[in-house]
Amino acid sequence: MDKLKKSTRRELFNMAGGGALLAFASSSASGWAKRADASERAGTPNLNQESQEMAANLLTEPRYMVGAKYRLGRFIGRGADPAEAEGVFRSLPNLDAIPWAAAWTRLAQPWESKGVQFEKQGKTQDSMKAYQMASLYYSIGKFPVLNHPAKQAAYRKCVENYLKAAKYFDPPLERITIPFEGKELIGYLRKPKGIAKPPIVIHTGGIDVYNEDWNLADYLDAGLATFRTDMPGSGECPFWYTPDAERIYTPIIDYLLARKDLDGKRMGFIGHSAGGNWGSKMAYLERKRLRAAVNWGGPVHYSFQEAWAQEMLKDNLYFWPILESFVYASHSKDVDEWVRKAPAMSLKTQGLLDKPCCPMLAVNGALDGWVSVEDTKILYETGDPKSIRIYPDRRHMALEDPGSRPLIVSWLKSQLS
Repeated sequence: MDKLKKSTRRELFNMAGGGALLAFASSSASGWAKRADASERAGTPNLNQESQEMAANLLTEPRYMVGAKYRLGRFIGRGADPAEAEGVFRSLPNLDAIPWAAAWTRLAQPWESKGVQFEKQGKTQDSMKAYQMASLYYSIGKFPVLNHPAKQAAYRKCVENYLKAAKYFDPPLERITIPFEGKELIGYLRKPKGIAKPPIVIHTGGIDVYNEDWNLADYLDAGLATFRTDMPGSGECPFWYTPDAERIYTPIIDYLLARKDLDGKRMGFIGHSAGGNWGSKMAYLERKRLRAAVNWGGPVHYSFQEAWAQEMLKDNLYFWPILESFVYASHSKDVDEWVRKAPAMSLKTQGLLDKPCCPMLAVNGALDGWVSVEDTKILYETGDPKSIRIYPDRRHMALEDPGSRPLIVSWLKSQLS
């Protein structure tokens, strides 16, 4: 245990996520598929509606069904086939990591094979789309965090297929590695067409949505270059979600300022969900180098307090126990340790809220059950004036409101023009 506590995220990921584990996850998927095929040959289809309704599954079991309905909708919204995704939810009695990852791996593998076939045939666009679908299903297989070897294996395949698809992106994607403290920070840089030196937006967060899960085409359409990087405690970032982890963004800013094909003097920063903490923090710490910063549904102070943790223990919408995601991201041993450590993440405790900052926008839904809306309010009650938008009757990040994301892109474009 002492050895694990001293490990960085990347080191722990490498120790636990190697090829043997990938083979294990794939064999689990294969076994699952063989059982399904055997069931079909026996005349009892694995996804038969009547038989599934009789057996407890994620969509019918009371302790899961609220979160399952929400999460299924989110996965379909990201591009998963509705029937196939629902079939997975109806095939599983619980959220055990191995069958969860195996079921989504079973959906990913045919798309990965199609990607290879299309590539050999020179059908690059079809290949790109197939690899993207494979990456999506592998990504769901690792959801929400990499706290099990089966999920780590699925994530490795997610990244692998995403980068295969990215070879055909237009405009192109450039995978950037930046040395830092003996490790590497990884980001995906894309630039809009037809602009010699576009403004640049650093995009980071959240706790369960990684680099490969974000489509930032609307930023590119707005004339903004994007540098997408995993926040501390997520994806390929080699550092944990700790009070001093904002230091990873300083060398990223340094790097982007040195690029001759970017206008580093027009640089913005957005942190979403748990990464919104970094969106606000960098607005204070890098106010002279950032032109604008966004906290999109992120914690500031109240969400790091024990009283809010007690509220999140009651949550059933996230589907998994949401505090377990913070346990993983912060490299805590359990929920109790995270609850003890969390107050140190507060920007109020760190003495930042009354300090000057660059222009900041904070956006959230009034009904957010994962990040207290009071954290949005405390930003406009302290320090320099901020731009604030709270959507009534909306949940986390106001994601279900079609106007929330365009508002953010439009605000960044105006600030960086």
